[in-house]
Amino acid sequence: MIRRALTSMVFCGVALSSAAEEAPLWEGYWSPNAAWCARAGDVGEQTPDWYGREGLFGLEWSCDIAAVRETGVGDSWALKLQCLDAGYAYSDAQIFLVTPDDRLQIIDENGFAADLVRCAAPQD
Repeated sequence: MIRRALTSMVFCGVALSSAAEEAPLWEGYWSPNAAWCARAGDVGEQTPDWYGREGLFGLEWSCDIAAVRETGVGDSWALKLQCLDAGYAYSDAQIFLVTPDDRLQIIDENGFAADLVRCAAPQD
C-alpha cells in the first residue's frame, strides 16, 4: 500500500514538473533574414520558421523531435529529428546553439550551418 502511494506520488511529481517546464531557449520564430520577421506566423515565401517542443515547421517541410538533450556547452542542444520535406521522409541530427546576442546557430550532421535571427511572436 505504501509502495503504491509512493509510486503514485513519483508519477504525479513527474507529470507536474513536465507540465511546469519552461519553453526551451530555442523555441520561437527564426529567420535567416530579419526583414522576414514582419511576416511571423504567416505561411508563404520569405516567412520565418517555427521551432518548438512540438517540432520544427517551415514552408513545405516539418520535423518531429525524436530526442533532445543539452550538450553542456553554453546554451546548446543536440536534436534527433524525423523530417518530411515535399513528401520525402528522412532523419537528421542537428546542434542548436543560442548565442549571447540571441541568434540561433544550427549545424546539421552533413556540416550545413545556418545563422538565424529570432523574430517576435505575431500580434493577434
